[in-house]
Amino acid sequence: MTDTGPQAEPEARFDNIEYIVYQRSPFGMVGNSALVFALTYGLYVLIAQLTQSPPFLYQNAAGDWVTHQVSWIAFVLSLILTAAVAFAGSAKGRWETEVEDLARALPEHGRSAAEDLAKGAPVSWRTRYYGLFWIGFVFGILFNFALMNPADGILAYINSVGLWFLIVSPLLFGTGFRAGMDVARRSREIRAVIAGYLDVDLFHLDRLSVFGRIGLRAARSWMIMAAILLLFMLDPDQLWIALPTILATAAGGVFILTSALNPVHRKICAAKAAELDRIHEEMARVRDRALAGEDAASSALAGLTDYEIWVAQRPEWPLSTGLATRFSLYILLPILPIVGSYLFEKLADQFVTGGPV
Repeated sequence: MTDTGPQAEPEARFDNIEYIVYQRSPFGMVGNSALVFALTYGLYVLIAQLTQSPPFLYQNAAGDWVTHQVSWIAFVLSLILTAAVAFAGSAKGRWETEVEDLARALPEHGRSAAEDLAKGAPVSWRTRYYGLFWIGFVFGILFNFALMNPADGILAYINSVGLWFLIVSPLLFGTGFRAGMDVARRSREIRAVIAGYLDVDLFHLDRLSVFGRIGLRAARSWMIMAAILLLFMLDPDQLWIALPTILATAAGGVFILTSALNPVHRKICAAKAAELDRIHEEMARVRDRALAGEDAASSALAGLTDYEIWVAQRPEWPLSTGLATRFSLYILLPILPIVGSYLFEKLADQFVTGGPV
């Protein structure tokens, strides 16, 4: 491709607050996430114990110390908020690790586009990001008011663990709304890079596995979130909240995965079809001479036939065997909530009620 004129200046970009905090914090990814969870769930325990409405620990009719059912809901919501913050704090880093491989998959003039994918959101999206966050924030407040018992009133609500939900829910909804915007933006950008710069070389399809890794890494985050949300399934009373949220989360994972894979798949298929057409034209050109017994034409036809088989058998998806295996393992993620629930219950019996493990 030749340069037809001056290139537009790249748009300035900004990083979200989670990424900035995670980069500047000395605790690392795991430490930061553990701290977020400890602060979130610790706040619930503090409010529950101070208000005793309901208490975090209480004695049941049998005289055993147990935790209230609401504590499990708060536990799951704390995990969700922790995961959302962690994914937002590490999302840019996941792209940064793929910049070099992505640049190798693109021609030279597409390198800057590859580097832009590893940067923050364009400044032109800032208003939409902030706007959706505050829309979700307000929605979270209204959601709490919808759950509130009108007979008790707002004072009774904030003098209970409802205060914790009133604090956490707006952050959850705001972060979730903004995450949806981020999925749409990243999907749009990766499709634009593929459409505008990717030229498929059938001899180097291995370079395209970077798109599979990008798609799977993004989808993995959403599948982990769906697995956490499945913890709500253990409480039938929460199904009305859990089911639509799980479906939306799973849809987000599928959307971001297909955004990276489908455009590359179509380009590979188009490249294979074009190469097969070219092979067939060459085969038609030498066919009559080969059938007439010309040795050179027969040899050429045999070579073209072998090449045709090779082209037809080239993979059409940018997924290596290892990536496909990894994706298969991701399907097992929904099992984690079941195991996590079992361990939580047994640990609670051991350390809270004194029961056997």
